[in-house]
Parts: sequence; C-alpha cells; structure tokens
Amino acid sequence: MEDREVVINLIIDGVSYPLTVPVSEEPYYRDAARLINETLTPYKQAFSGEGSVRVITMVAIDIAYRLATRTDDTGLSQTMRKIAELSNLVDDTLKAEE
Repeated sequence: MEDREVVINLIIDGVSYPLTVPVSEEPYYRDAARLINETLTPYKQAFSGEGSVRVITMVAIDIAYRLATRTDDTGLSQTMRKIAELSNLVDDTLKAEE
C-alpha cells in the first residue's frame, strides 16, 4: 500500500520550506529541521563574519559526520539521498535569495 503524502512547512533559520512528503516520513523531516536549527546556532556565532553558504556548509559537515559515526552501511544510501535532497533545497533557496 502506497503512503499518502502531506504538505508540511519546515522552518529553518526563520525561513519556511514547504515540502510534500509521505505521511510516514513526516517525523523524520521535522527531526531533520530541528537538528539543522540546533546545529546552525553555534556555527552562525562562530562564523558571524562569513557568508551563509559557509555556515550551511559547516552545518552539513557536522550533521554528516554525526551520521557517519552512528550509522552502519544498512540504510546509509537512503539516508544520504535524504541529506542530498535537503542540501539541494537549501542550495536552491540560497540561490533564489541572491
């Protein structure tokens, strides 16, 4: 049976990102947004004079490192695809703001 989809709005650094996701995956997307926001704060302070791309890159490295050290090969490719999707979303949004 196919999972129905729902539109959600993730707030990352005060910006709303509307996404259409399978209902069963919604909690994971919300957890991802929470993790990004929690990780973003110290990097924004540490790199206050830097551009937003550098801050986002440091957040991505931090989260990817945590993932790599906590995940075995089972399910890793699916997780990496999700990270790539979120990274592309952030890149597209940053480009649109320029």
